[in-house]
Amino acid sequence: MNRTDMIAQNDMAFSYHPMPFFNDVGERFTFSKKLDLNLYCIKRPQQTCFIRVTNPNMLAWGIEQGDMLIVEKNEQLCSGDLVVLKSGSEFHIYEFITYDDEFVFMALDSKMQNIKTKNWANLPLVGTVTNTIHQIQSKRNTLKFAA
Repeated sequence: MNRTDMIAQNDMAFSYHPMPFFNDVGERFTFSKKLDLNLYCIKRPQQTCFIRVTNPNMLAWGIEQGDMLIVEKNEQLCSGDLVVLKSGSEFHIYEFITYDDEFVFMALDSKMQNIKTKNWANLPLVGTVTNTIHQIQSKRNTLKFAA
């Protein structure tokens, strides 16, 4: 197989192209490898889903309207995990903590009620938030300046 065929075959293996990854950790700024965000953000593809945030009330946690949450289904929870619960056709985000022998799901949205329970296995748990993707968008109504 010649080099051109090998490159073409490699390009067809993905529906996208991994992007160059520049690493500035260490002594010097170097190009180290290609970064595949799917491999970086998703550890268990069959248990993972994406949820777009439409709620503007979670800025205190650094989650903004329009952000994309990467949510992974887990059988175990750890204190401090951000978890997604389904309620009807909506998803709500909570911080999972334990307090006085109870499991507490603290709502990230101040308009939602916290949930206290002794058995969280019966809750409609979608999964835990493993990553967020945040788009930095320029403000459309701001003044523009020329250099």
